Amino acid sequence: MKKIFSIIFLILVCSISFAQQDMYSIGKRTQANPYVSKFEATFENMEYILSTPYVDTAYKIYDYANVLPESKRREIRRRCQEFINKTGLGIAIVIVNGVDHPTFNRFSPQETFIQDFYDYNDFKWNGVMMLLNIAPEATKHHSIYDAGSLHEWDFIGSRLEDYGPEMKARYNSGNYYGDIMWFIEHVEEDYLYDISFPFWKCLIFAVIFGLIFWGAHLSKYKLKHIATSANNYKKANSFKLTQNRTDFVRTFTTKTYSPKSSGSSHGGRGSSGGGHSGGSF
Repeated sequence: MKKIFSIIFLILVCSISFAQQDMYSIGKRTQANPYVSKFEATFENMEYILSTPYVDTAYKIYDYANVLPESKRREIRRRCQEFINKTGLGIAIVIVNGVDHPTFNRFSPQETFIQDFYDYNDFKWNGVMMLLNIAPEATKHHSIYDAGSLHEWDFIGSRLEDYGPEMKARYNSGNYYGDIMWFIEHVEEDYLYDISFPFWKCLIFAVIFGLIFWGAHLSKYKLKHIATSANNYKKANSFKLTQNRTDFVRTFTTKTYSPKSSGSSHGGRGSSGGGHSGGSF
């Protein structure tokens, strides 16, 4: 009987210890094995890689401040999966309680951290991310960015003025769950209608409208029969050519200077990984 109680006590202790550990982590980054998939580990970015948690990307929501109940986290994960299914993008939401940077990241401010968090984990190449800093002393509570080719459109950065007021109002009321869900909903809506929608649907509508317009005018101006010569439209033997001459008047050459492109390109605010657009407020 005593042995049974000892086993039960040991199981409870192990369960409590496991529950207190980072439930999102799936490994420890080391210099020899930094778990980088999308970017090459170099001397310049190694400290950023090692200071970024290596997480299970299935969670989507990473509440290091522990402010959301598990039921809310499950709802956010479900909503994130809907977002992924509709847009084909990746997504990561991180909540921290730190002043200038997350307490577990000594090397970079929160703007760089959330970008590295996305880049150095196995999220999709194209996606969006948000870091929510609940520390009262923090000067910026929201850091939102996009990743991959989305930054070529400055996708998030061009919408900061639209997102900011609504997200600040929800944050200040303590509605972190509503803040996150609002962000997911509006990014999904903006992506589907501002970028994904015109890319192919507008082309289809333009082709259909063009065919209708062409068909209407074709039926209106359709010829009764095809003419093979102009003789039907002129008086017989009324045209006589009396002289044929060609004069060479002048010649000139035009030169235009066309400089070669420098090959430079403009990207969004970048982390130690890839290109991003976005900002903090």
